[in-house]
Amino acid sequence: MSNHIYAVYGDVPELVEKETNQLIDKYLNKEPKDDFNFVKFNLYEANFHQIIEEAMTLPLFSDKKVVLVQNAYIFTGEKVAKEQQQNIDIIIEFLEKYADDTLIIFQVNATKLDERKKVVKVLKKQATLKKVEQLSEQEMKQWIHAYLNDNYKDIKQDALDQFLTLTGIHYQIIMQELNKLLLYIGDRPTINLEDVKAIVNRSLEQNVFLLTEYIQKSQKAQAIVLMKDLIQLKEEPIKLLALITSHYRLFYQSLILSQKGYSEQQISKTVGVHPYRVKLALRQARKYSLETLLDKINACAEADYQLKSSYMDKVLILELFILKL
Repeated sequence: MSNHIYAVYGDVPELVEKETNQLIDKYLNKEPKDDFNFVKFNLYEANFHQIIEEAMTLPLFSDKKVVLVQNAYIFTGEKVAKEQQQNIDIIIEFLEKYADDTLIIFQVNATKLDERKKVVKVLKKQATLKKVEQLSEQEMKQWIHAYLNDNYKDIKQDALDQFLTLTGIHYQIIMQELNKLLLYIGDRPTINLEDVKAIVNRSLEQNVFLLTEYIQKSQKAQAIVLMKDLIQLKEEPIKLLALITSHYRLFYQSLILSQKGYSEQQISKTVGVHPYRVKLALRQARKYSLETLLDKINACAEADYQLKSSYMDKVLILELFILKL
């Protein structure tokens, strides 16, 4: 195993980048990156022979050197165009024989590696793997406070709670909405609840949670208005139904596991979703019986069949589906 090959992977590119930069800073002993000690490749564009050549070339005017390989799709199940494909045998040989001091970092934008592939099996033996997890709800709150403090701002607790209710735990959405808030409040030092309500958009996922909540409370009129608003925003009926179905399936899975004594964290790992989603799911799931949730999942399957096979207006099919739930 080489101490100088790393693979950093996760589904939030910004967090993968942050982890990568920490590895580079530590290896270079915080020496600034420049053309003499840092070389970056994009595997969609580069030939791996170039990467090998750079890895084997001694650094100039520096004691250490880093080669970063971005978009290392070869370790996932992603399919690429023929001209972007790499010679996997050459990569495997490089991983098995590499023994130089140059630090090699593969960045993989995926939640998991494709362990069926020989190249991944070799990578696991020869490299140090670093999986970058989504931030927990508490970690995200701490990060938001730190980000705002860096901009000499703060946020009230009720505003922060409402903010996460609208955005969910999605790094990119949170960054986008935080920057909008900073522009909105201008010179004011503190973000309050009214600011959040005025400027922050509810994410699609959170809108679907709200839609299912309307259905649970028999507020069908509000559910249909929300559904039509989402369609006005160019969301496809079949996509909305798929999201509603996935939510009810998550409610069902979470409720079963909760009744078996699983904690929110254990449920999260078992079903493969963020703990914050499990927390929201259980909040709604506990208002149903397992039989009722199963009926709703079956109703979703019937509506899906209608959407894909009927000549009826798709918005009308979705509207009737919501009224029947």
